[in-house]
Amino acid sequence: MRDRIHYDLSDQAVETYRTARNRVTEYPGTIAAIIIGVGVTAALLWAARRAGGWRNLQEQAVDRARQSYDYAREGYDRARDAIKERAQRAQGAAREELAP
Repeated sequence: MRDRIHYDLSDQAVETYRTARNRVTEYPGTIAAIIIGVGVTAALLWAARRAGGWRNLQEQAVDRARQSYDYAREGYDRARDAIKERAQRAQGAAREELAP
């Protein structure tokens, strides 16, 4: 009985190996994609670890997002003020032209 189970398992393993080998030769691009994906994942994990860990990387990203929001808000405020000033100058110039 034990030999029969061992024999069946080895036959299954050989059959699975042959099937996988045939598929690999049919689709070599799949192997390349898997290797590239693993490499990219490893690089991202390395970068996260180098930056002080995943939590630290998240905190830095949140801080940068908040800073960029503040910077954008300041820019919108400056643009709004500049538009008001230009509109006032244009109105003042129009009044001067109309005054006799």
